[in-house]
Order: sequence, then structure tokens, then C-alpha cells
Amino acid sequence: MQTKHPSQHSMTSLAAAGVAAIALLMGGCSSSGGGSGANPRPNSNIDTPVTPGPSASGETTPTAKVTEGAGNTVVATGNAISEVGKSIQEAPLPLLPTKAREGAGDVVINAGRAVGSLGAGVRDGLGQIGSVDNPVGVTVASTSNVVHDVGETLISGGDLVYGLGTEKLAPLAPVTEPVGGLVRHVGIAVHDSSGKVHSVLSEGPVAQVTNSVSKVIVPLTSKVTDGTQTLGAVTHLGDPANGLLYKVGNTAAAGGSMISNSHAPVVSPLGGVVTEAGKTVAAAGALLNGNGQGGGNPLGGVVNNLPLAKVAGGGEGGSAGGALSPVTALLAPVTGLVGGLKQGAQDSQGGSGDVKTLQLPLVGGLLR
Repeated sequence: MQTKHPSQHSMTSLAAAGVAAIALLMGGCSSSGGGSGANPRPNSNIDTPVTPGPSASGETTPTAKVTEGAGNTVVATGNAISEVGKSIQEAPLPLLPTKAREGAGDVVINAGRAVGSLGAGVRDGLGQIGSVDNPVGVTVASTSNVVHDVGETLISGGDLVYGLGTEKLAPLAPVTEPVGGLVRHVGIAVHDSSGKVHSVLSEGPVAQVTNSVSKVIVPLTSKVTDGTQTLGAVTHLGDPANGLLYKVGNTAAAGGSMISNSHAPVVSPLGGVVTEAGKTVAAAGALLNGNGQGGGNPLGGVVNNLPLAKVAGGGEGGSAGGALSPVTALLAPVTGLVGGLKQGAQDSQGGSGDVKTLQLPLVGGLLR
């Protein structure tokens, strides 16, 4: 019988330790890769963009920019909903058990994430028409993220029901525990199915269909945009309409920033929604004018070229005749309203005529 040398014994121990470490690492990777469902994604970020498709030559179309803005608005709405959920968790509700309050907050937070995932899918797919090869496919495949977040919402719902049978409400436990467990198991099943949903929607026949639809939608939206821009150029309304939308949108965006900076409970998160909606409105002007965003007086092009002031004021009505009379009459109430607002602003300042000093952060942006 031979006695092992101490160095040989050390080498054997090191090898065993190495094998054990590798086994632990492999076990950790396998448990975290697919998700067991019992511990769903805790740090989901609703603003995480959906992975876009392969990049294509070209820039996003004006229609895509508006769609992207709409997607961002939905994402901001999801953020606002999630903030409400956080407020619920932090609110002092003495009659509600702690676990139930936390579960209720998680339900709202995860519901906001589901809304945000939906908006992100629109933003990163249809909102990128012209710059990705299959924008429809990106949006459709992103539905799996919504399924994932809906599953988490159901899991939180189960925790909420379970929590209603704790602390002072412990007598309800015989009912809340089994019901909460059932809701939670349904949520786990939905949560874990998101991976399969993604595979089905991003591969095979579905991917072929979405790719074919994208090949139709991309040129179609470009032609529609060309048509609306041509109409705006022919009627000479494209530039002033673009300027008006640009002013309105940016004024709304500024108002949204003010709301966000107010840090008021519940209300403050809505500032992001208003801001993104304003940006979307500003981008919509490009659908009528292909020369970029407007500036200055949004109605300047119309007011300077058409005798609208005379029509609105009732003086020398005969000079407003001709082929543009219907357009003149249609826009007269708008210019009359703007003129009335300006006059009222001047009157409130003692007739000084300096409208910019009037403290109207939202309306003032349109009158300057």
C-alpha cells in the first residue's frame, strides 16, 4: 500500500473544489436563465427598448416619427401608472395588512410595466419605419414582453389576495390563502409562457407574414405622407399648419415639464405623458409640410396672404372673395380667437402691448 504524497493530496483537493465550483456556476446559470416563475423578473424596466430588427438603409419616415411619439406617450403612461403603485406601497393604510398593501402596489406597478412594454413595442417597431427591415415584426414580437408583465401582474395579484388574510385579517386566511395561491400559479404560467410566445411571433410563418406586411406598409406610408405634404403645398396651408402644431406641441411639452417638476403626488408623473404627447403633436406637422418644423407665428402664412382679418372684423368683406373664400371663412374663427386672446392679454397688462410679460406659461407659448 502506497502513501499519497502531500502534494498529490493537495492537487486532488483542488481538482475536487474546482469541479464543485463549476457545478455551482452551471446550476446558477440554469436557474437564472429561464426563470422559475416563483421569482419573476424583479427589476423590469418599462423603458427598456425592444430589440429592433436588422438596420436598413434610410431614415425614419414622418409617419414613423409620429408613431414613435405615440409609443413614447404610452411608455410615459406606463411610467405614471407604476409611480401610482409606488405611492400605494408607501401610503399609510392602517386597516390594510402590510403584505396586502405591498401586493396592491406591485399589481399597479406591474400593470404599468405591461402598458410601457406595449408602448415600447410600437416605438421600436412601427416607430422605426424606414430604418428597420421588418418594423411590423418587431412590434408583433414585442407582445411577448406584454405577456411577461401581465404574468407578473397576476403573480402580484395572488400576493395581494394572500396578504388580505394576514395580521388583523387573519381570520380570512382559510379563504385568501388558497385563492391567492391559485391566482399566483396562473400568473406563473402566463409569465413563463412569454418565452414561447416570443419564439412563435418572431420565427417561422408569423415572421414571414410580418415581413410581407412590412414590405407593403413601408412604401404605402411614404406615399400617403407624400400626398399630404403635396396637398399642404398646393393649398399653402402646410407651412402654417406645421407651425401651429409645432407651437402647440412644444407649449404642451413645456407644460408637461412644469408638471413633472412640481413633484406633486400622483399628479407629477402625468407630466411625462403630457410632454411626450406634446412632442408627438409637434412632429405631426411634418405630415403636412416636408420642409421641416415651423417657427414664428403659426398662422403667419395664412394671415399674411389672405384677408382673414377683414373677414373676421367685418370690414371690406368684398375683398375676401375669390377662389380662397371658403378657406378664408373657415380659418376666420381661429384667427379671431387668437386676436381676441392677444387683445385680452394686452388689456390685462394695462394696454402696454407687451404680451410676453403676461404670466401665461401655456397659452403664452402660442401667443408669442
